[in-house]
Amino acid sequence: MLNQFNLYIIIGLFALFIATSGAFAIYHRITKAEIAVLEQQNATYKLAVQEQSRTIDQMTKDAERLAQSNKFLAERFATTESEFVSDVYRIDALDLDAIDGLEEKINAEFQRSLDQLRQATSR
Repeated sequence: MLNQFNLYIIIGLFALFIATSGAFAIYHRITKAEIAVLEQQNATYKLAVQEQSRTIDQMTKDAERLAQSNKFLAERFATTESEFVSDVYRIDALDLDAIDGLEEKINAEFQRSLDQLRQATSR
């Protein structure tokens, strides 16, 4: 009877060993598959981070160029505005109202120039 009981214990331990080995093998396969998926995701994320870094660098360079262009444009606008104001002051200083008929002649000449320009650009 003791021999039979020892045999059952040995068979039970052997079955337990086989079950544990099988469970470990399944766990090992699942873990390897998860690691492979995570490595693939990691590679994808690395590429995405590199692309985003390049995009951020390019956007920074573009922003710097845009800031320089805006500064240049603002300076040009200020220069043009000051030139316009000085031209207006010079024209006002001419006192064209004092010369009879000159203003009408200038207006007529300007209107003729506009008419010629419209004719040249019309189809």
